This record gives sequence, C-alpha cells and structure tokens, in this order.
Amino acid sequence: MIRKILVPTDGSDHAAKALDLAADIATKYGAGVIILHVLLSDATPGEMKALAGKDLPGDVVRELDELEALPLETEVLTGAYAPLHVPVPIKVLEQVGKVIVEHARKAAADKGVADIGPRMVSGDAADRIVAAAEKEGADMIVMGSRGFGDLKGLLVGSVSHKVSHLAPCTCVTVK
Repeated sequence: MIRKILVPTDGSDHAAKALDLAADIATKYGAGVIILHVLLSDATPGEMKALAGKDLPGDVVRELDELEALPLETEVLTGAYAPLHVPVPIKVLEQVGKVIVEHARKAAADKGVADIGPRMVSGDAADRIVAAAEKEGADMIVMGSRGFGDLKGLLVGSVSHKVSHLAPCTCVTVK
C-alpha cells in the first residue's frame, strides 16, 4: 500500500511532471505527498529566477539581478577567460526555495492531494532526498529524471540515478 510519496522538486519541467504523476497516485490511493526542495546552491542567479518564476519578491529579484550582473569571467594567466561561480546568499536560496515549494504545493492541492507536507533542506541533493525518504517513511519517491543541472548530471551522474540506487523504497523517475 502507498501511504506516503516523496517528491523532490527544483522547479524544473521534469520535477513538475513528477509532481503530476505523484499527485495522481496520491489521489488514487489516498496517500500523502511530501514535497522536498534541496536548496539550489549550484544554480546561477539566472537559473534561479527562471525556476522560481514571477512570484519572487522584488528584493530577491533585485539581489539576483545584481549577482548576475557581476563580472562572471576573469582573465587567467594564459589570457583565457574562465567563468566564476558567484555564491548566492543563503537567505536568497531560501526565498527562491519557498517559492518553488509553494508552486509545487499549490499544484498538488489543485490535483486533489489533501495531505501535503512541504520540506526544505540544504546539502547534496541525492543524499538529502534519500535521508528524507528514510526519515519520513516514504513508500515511494517520484522525481524528475533531470533537473536544472542537466550538463552536470551527464558529467558526474544524475541525482535521480544516485537516488534510485540508494533509496530505501520504490523510486520512479519521470521524463
């Protein structure tokens, strides 16, 4: 029996499709849905604005715009240019995360899910998803096969791949 479904979300299209499937399963079986967002510490300010959509508070948008406007390339000794990673302050990551979680919560509620538990954590996405599944006693994890970090996932292994191997329960990946 399916009583609790964990749905990690980063606001990407694949995460939205996973949430749709999880909501369908939850309404059919009367299961609860736990929406988990792992803070997007590796995302660029532009990616964060795109994933959170138009519901970000104005001060957060301004801060992301300022971070995005910083010189993102620096000349190295060889004369070549290398991109710089500009760290986003934790308070901004949390506000972006709140918007992403609220979008997902509303989408699940609109599909008829009655029991929705929003969660937000920081750390390695795959490790935190597996830990949340264990802590929450999830019967199933439904997640997108790719999130915002497609290139990184292809190079070092995707979060969904790692979760599917380490998860304590059934893991469904959605394309």
